[in-house]
Amino acid sequence: MNDEVSRWRRPRPWIALVAVVIALVFLYFYKPFETYLLERIPGIHFSNVLFWFASLVAVVAYVIAHWQSFRRQVFRDSGELDATALVYDTLQIAILVAVIFFAGAIIQAIEMLSELLMAPAGAGAASDVGFGARIVSIVVMVILAIAFYLLHHLVRALRTGWRPRRAPPRAGSERGRPPSPDAGGGARG
Repeated sequence: MNDEVSRWRRPRPWIALVAVVIALVFLYFYKPFETYLLERIPGIHFSNVLFWFASLVAVVAYVIAHWQSFRRQVFRDSGELDATALVYDTLQIAILVAVIFFAGAIIQAIEMLSELLMAPAGAGAASDVGFGARIVSIVVMVILAIAFYLLHHLVRALRTGWRPRRAPPRAGSERGRPPSPDAGGGARG
């Protein structure tokens, strides 16, 4: 009973995440914050806020995942450091962060493309050279995101060892012969 009470009193990490998201939404619509950022940081625009948010998520994910891996490899097994596992963890984390970056860039490019098409002068935008370039950039980023995702699985396979998966044997799979009635699918008696 005491364990249940202490479990409910502990702070939850998702509460902090919700608070950060609410703060970011507030700051997004707070006009003085936008003017402050535009004056202080050159090259930032609120038109690419999706990519900035994805970049923030990727950096925070990298830090948290790397810290958990470091803590698991160094502090828990203080007697022996497994440097190979630490290197593989870091490589996998970095590849997944690249996938997050590409996902943010893809979402931002789609948003910019839809903004171009919905503009008042967007009726002729489909025949514009910029339209084709944006479509090609989206396709290339999707291909690169898929390539990095497959690279992540390749690194995981190299780390754990390659084990080919075979389909389980089917009942009655003896070279084209149909399954016999008594092999589990026949009449009951």
